[in-house]
Amino acid sequence: MSLQISKRLSSIPASPTVKLNSLAKKMKLEGKDIISMAVGEPDFDTPPKIIDLAIESLKKGRTKYGTPGGGLEIRQAIQKKLDRENNFNVDADQIVVGMGAKEILLHTFMSILNEGDEVILLSPYWVSYHAQVNLCGAKPVIVPTEALEKNGLQSYITSKTKALVLTSPNNPDGSVLSNTTLERIAKSVKDKDIWILSDEIYEYMNFEGTYSSLLSVAPELKNCFIVINGCSKSFAMTGWRVGYGAGPKHVMKSVKTLQSHSSTCLPGFIEDAATYAISQGAEYVKDFKKSLKDRRDYIIDLLKGTPLIKFEVPAGAFYLYVDISPALEKSKNFERTDSIGFSEYLLNEHLLAATPGEAFGTPGYLRMTYALSRKDIETGIQRFKNALKQITD
Repeated sequence: MSLQISKRLSSIPASPTVKLNSLAKKMKLEGKDIISMAVGEPDFDTPPKIIDLAIESLKKGRTKYGTPGGGLEIRQAIQKKLDRENNFNVDADQIVVGMGAKEILLHTFMSILNEGDEVILLSPYWVSYHAQVNLCGAKPVIVPTEALEKNGLQSYITSKTKALVLTSPNNPDGSVLSNTTLERIAKSVKDKDIWILSDEIYEYMNFEGTYSSLLSVAPELKNCFIVINGCSKSFAMTGWRVGYGAGPKHVMKSVKTLQSHSSTCLPGFIEDAATYAISQGAEYVKDFKKSLKDRRDYIIDLLKGTPLIKFEVPAGAFYLYVDISPALEKSKNFERTDSIGFSEYLLNEHLLAATPGEAFGTPGYLRMTYALSRKDIETGIQRFKNALKQITD
């Protein structure tokens, strides 16, 4: 048959994180003792009060179509949150609520990008940024974070540069952009027509000091600033699919229009529960944050002194990003010398799922989440060490 799918879509691979997690779940259903450190999902349950509010809303009949872009109540809750916690003052009609931050991000890219535009991504970057930019016909321009910290962005900005994506705390490496780095970024984009997309989905999971976004150091960039956030990570609501964006009115209007032709709206009973969660803010999930910090310290202790790997202590999120290239280079009995091959070997032979660095633009690395029980973290790290020993002995 000669009928083909879109050429643009055929060049977009499936999300490696979703693919690995799906495979791990399949193997687990087959009875295999899988430990998955591959997926970006807290193991906490959604707080009971949020669940109860959703049930109450269902019983009240909030089961019909909702409002495209989000109802006024949830948008006002987000408006207050942005004003209270981020010093980002917007009107309610500058906010769009949708089916996860990933949807909002894609619709934002589709709203601001044209064929041939360039989008600066700081490496390592979340896998879907690269795919979504390509899907829009634009070109990702990769800037290693260390290069940014030394020299700024000037040498990467061209006449085609349309947007810059920032993620702090970062997925996959848990790094947090310092105020000094944010000031350097602000200086690089000042007086240039460049959109700033600030993905702040891990905002509440900053372990060191107070959280800062670009607007904290450069409020004059407000007119080109778009924030992307949601409830998935902060409130352990990954399956609820609540994301939102806020920014200039004409951009958000376009995002809302795209949503009206795709997912249409967020269900009303989910909106009601999310409105409550967003209204509570960071204080509501401080115990989650403390638990994640404790687990971060635990996984670091377990890995200290492990030969042939390198890593930085993450300042936020819930991932450890490990440089395994020294082990891969030393390996004499392992056919694949890339982290994709190692992650496949890790899953098939040691029943541990972890995400290869190729997915994030940095081959030779492995991302492992520590949003697991201590028992699973300990078992997972022991399997990781066994795998390293097996390929290097």
